[in-house]
Amino acid sequence: MRLRLRFLATFCFVAAISNGQLFAADKPTEFLIGYMGVGGTDSEIAHVLGFIKPDGTCERYPDFARPSQRSWGFGPQFSDGRRIFLTSYEDTNVKNVRSGKVVTHDWIYDLQTGNLTAALEKNRPVDQLRPYALLSGDQRVIETAYIGNEERIFMKDLDGGNPLELTAAGGGFHYGLELSHDASRLACHVTGGTPSFYNTGLYSINVFDLASGKRTMVAGEPEHLMFGPHWSPDDTRLVYLDCHAAKDPAHFRAALAVGRADGTEHRVITPGQTHWFGTPFGSNMSEWSPDGQTVTYTRLRDDSTKDMAVGGSQICLLNPATGHVTELTPAVENTWDFRAAWSPDGNKIAFARVSSGRPRELWIMNPDGSHAERLTDGYLHKGADHFRWLRVSAAAGKKR
Repeated sequence: MRLRLRFLATFCFVAAISNGQLFAADKPTEFLIGYMGVGGTDSEIAHVLGFIKPDGTCERYPDFARPSQRSWGFGPQFSDGRRIFLTSYEDTNVKNVRSGKVVTHDWIYDLQTGNLTAALEKNRPVDQLRPYALLSGDQRVIETAYIGNEERIFMKDLDGGNPLELTAAGGGFHYGLELSHDASRLACHVTGGTPSFYNTGLYSINVFDLASGKRTMVAGEPEHLMFGPHWSPDDTRLVYLDCHAAKDPAHFRAALAVGRADGTEHRVITPGQTHWFGTPFGSNMSEWSPDGQTVTYTRLRDDSTKDMAVGGSQICLLNPATGHVTELTPAVENTWDFRAAWSPDGNKIAFARVSSGRPRELWIMNPDGSHAERLTDGYLHKGADHFRWLRVSAAAGKKR
């Protein structure tokens, strides 16, 4: 599937139209929202990468000119505010992707020029890899490799050289990786594997010290699924989901929990399994506000059902210390708000909204929930989701 370049705004910056820039040359730093649209046909699912400015202008879907690559995903962004890792897939069969049977390729995409450069080609242990985070002045990358029935963690140079593995054969299936802000530790969830004290439940939360390789279990309980860790701004705590998976094998609902990164505390902070976890569009996690005082909370209506025939959900902020909940979007029947994400400067929150029978939409609002605005419903109006904030710099890479 070739991805067609498309501008929806009547006028974007002239520089953007001529050479692929996504930001104005006269502004040192801007924010951009990258998201996945739905491409392909009715019988195939493929992700199409889109970009849009927070004010709703300059929506576009770049053509990467790689027709053999059927689907695309985002990887980590470089600190120069100009480049970002992308991953492409040669097949769009979801079952094959989830079982590690699809060949992937990694690329470095220049947001200013539109250039796409192959990366991580050396020392490929298997066909299916995905990069998660950048290290050491953007000279090393953390990636996972789907080897057998496990997903293992490696650190490599940008070309794939000098690999160092954090995990080992038999250690289990690791994903949902997030690097601490000081780049010294890596959090993830893990299922299966030995030694079992790193995973005492169906899924457990682990933290790796990157310098020593020491591994700590933050949270894990029999019959529980702990999922999706995100670091607090001061890197002392993690917020994650705690699903009673033995009672809810579909993973529809979960509680929110907070644990200290040194493994000394695990505390449930919601009243029961009230957070929307297993959406039909992928897992829905929580994250910290930039000031570290609250976490995002997708609260389900009491009558909500997994098939979305009844109920709905709303975006809230939850104070882990007091339990106080602030509603940002209303609880409306047949309206499902989820996947809240803070802008890097803390001035906006992006979120997804879907109503029965309609495509997913990308919305944006102020931190208090005011001025909620719809930005896009994605490629060919098929849906927009799995978005991320990008901090882009027009001055990046220019000679002085």
